[in-house]
Amino acid sequence: MTQRTPTVSAKTRAAAEQLLRARQHAAVLKPSHSAAQQPFGKWLAVAQKGLRWDARHFVAMQQLLDDVTAGTQRRVYFQIPIRHGKTLHNTISYAAYRLERNPATRILVCSYNDRRAQKFSREIRKLALARGVKISADRDAATDWETAAGGGVQAVGSGSGVASVNADLVLIDDPIGSRHDAESPAKRDQVWDWITNDLLARCEPHTGVLFTMSRWHTDDPAGRLVDQQRDRWTILDLPAEAEENDPLGREIDEPLWPQLRGATWLQEKREELGSYGFASLLQGRPRPREGGMFKWDWWRLVDEVPRMGPMVRYWDLAGTESKRKNSPDYTVGALLCRMPDKRTAIVDIARFQLSIGARDTEIERIALRDRQDYGFRVRWWIETEVGMAGRERTQELVRRLQNCGISVSTEHPTGKKIHRAEPIAAKAEVGNILLCPGAWRDPFRAEGATFPNGKNDDQIDAVSGADSKLVTRSTLTTQIHSY
Repeated sequence: MTQRTPTVSAKTRAAAEQLLRARQHAAVLKPSHSAAQQPFGKWLAVAQKGLRWDARHFVAMQQLLDDVTAGTQRRVYFQIPIRHGKTLHNTISYAAYRLERNPATRILVCSYNDRRAQKFSREIRKLALARGVKISADRDAATDWETAAGGGVQAVGSGSGVASVNADLVLIDDPIGSRHDAESPAKRDQVWDWITNDLLARCEPHTGVLFTMSRWHTDDPAGRLVDQQRDRWTILDLPAEAEENDPLGREIDEPLWPQLRGATWLQEKREELGSYGFASLLQGRPRPREGGMFKWDWWRLVDEVPRMGPMVRYWDLAGTESKRKNSPDYTVGALLCRMPDKRTAIVDIARFQLSIGARDTEIERIALRDRQDYGFRVRWWIETEVGMAGRERTQELVRRLQNCGISVSTEHPTGKKIHRAEPIAAKAEVGNILLCPGAWRDPFRAEGATFPNGKNDDQIDAVSGADSKLVTRSTLTTQIHSY
């Protein structure tokens, strides 16, 4: 009986040939032990040939990433413009490099939602496979996959639970993904709490953390990191167009990546995004949409509180009986100092929404702190609340504060707030208003940039009140000392 040869379809043959080519390609890319131990930049030039990885911003990032690999850097924040290769470089390629170098490495990759994080995870797995890293068949989902050595990648979106994660490397890539989310205070709070309380709180002493983000808002997670945790992070801040004291030594306005993102591309983005979007996403300098009275750059930042000069803290009280949902009313106390050179420093701004009882307790606590920190340099003024009940509450608060050793006066201001703010605006415009360090600085500048048409004006009003009393006090002090 004649044996028949099975017929193979053209489609099946093509699939088999494609599989064979893929295996041959993987065999060519399979790394040697020495390749896995190369610095990241040299590894990248072979593993990812789609781009030139010797551009200066890539080289600067590679140097820091090599320090993370060596364990000499633990937390690095990369402030890199959009469309400059940061995700492919810092998240996908570096994760695959670490897995090739040590397949037992446990990596947590995070982004603004699960879908985005899982996309990163798939790209990392694809590159790791091409580089010869053996993947476990028992655990190979996009959200959570392992190497044969027990390492691997877990992908989570912002807000996802990470209680059981035990990572050697945490990659946070754009935890906020839209302008809408960035403009929401509730969303910013949620993401920041997730980063600090869920991710960072569970890091081991050896865990490396890479935070890569293009800016959206002054109070976005990157802004809070820089303002509140600057001493815990190494920060690489590279705007798309060079500014003064550029970390790479560029000339002012020189593009960061002239080969692919040169002056023409940057100008197109400036026209597409507008000055607000361009400053945020390309320069890393988010600015609120400015009104007509205060400009963001008018306020001069200083590193310490003036050691000399009289002080006034002025309180604009919110008289609501309880904190109301979505209420725009805040209690604000602005502390200003009149310096010997006649410039004015805003030393501190306290701002909160509390019931009247809790409000007065918090004000009393701040009084004790001011008395301890500044002694008799500081005098307090309080706006009298409206109505008979308001006046009685104000007088009771004054008695409590006097028991704290604080000199307190009251007034009921008259005139429009915009007119009371004009002296501060004039001083700020010529650079005579200094802002001392504190988390309050950007929220204050943001309110000023929308004044008088913004939702809130409490901080500007408190600062205006303090400045008016400070000028009077400074004048009286000078007259007394002249006799």
